[in-house]
Amino acid sequence: MAFRCFVLENNPDREARHAAVEAAVRDCMKEDVHIEYSAKGKPSIVGAKEEKHISVTTTGSKIVVALHDSPVGIDGEYLPRYENGKTDFAALAERFFSGDEAEYVRNESEESEKDKFLKIWVRKEAYVKCVGKTVADFPNFSVVDGEKIMSKVGSVSLKKFNLRFEGCEDYIFAIAGL
Repeated sequence: MAFRCFVLENNPDREARHAAVEAAVRDCMKEDVHIEYSAKGKPSIVGAKEEKHISVTTTGSKIVVALHDSPVGIDGEYLPRYENGKTDFAALAERFFSGDEAEYVRNESEESEKDKFLKIWVRKEAYVKCVGKTVADFPNFSVVDGEKIMSKVGSVSLKKFNLRFEGCEDYIFAIAGL
């Protein structure tokens, strides 16, 4: 199976979200599979004829599901969530990111701290989803090399992921592992 990605409508009910994702995966794979979650929350597809990997992100009104033959991670953020002007992105970067990344967010440039922070955040989260780690591991690796965002961490590729759907301009996504 080639890489597959689909966008679903979010639901405030966790069980309804799970059912929607599972139904979409079954429909896509044409197999009677189900999804289980590890203690760290990483989803896996159970019952497939061949091993397939899954990653899920839920943000704003959307659920995005990525399927692939090899490990994959996807993350996204709903940008209007951060428009209140009250978030201290430099302080968040100090708390969650490596020193290089925090410095990247703080450095003056034409790009806002918010934009720099979110570009890093979605890439880090996509990476940890791909390799089976958690947000607690964020300070242990960097997606920034000096003044630019890297396209790889070790052997895992990281990139911006453009999805097209109504309202997509209100979101930022990143994908790891393809």
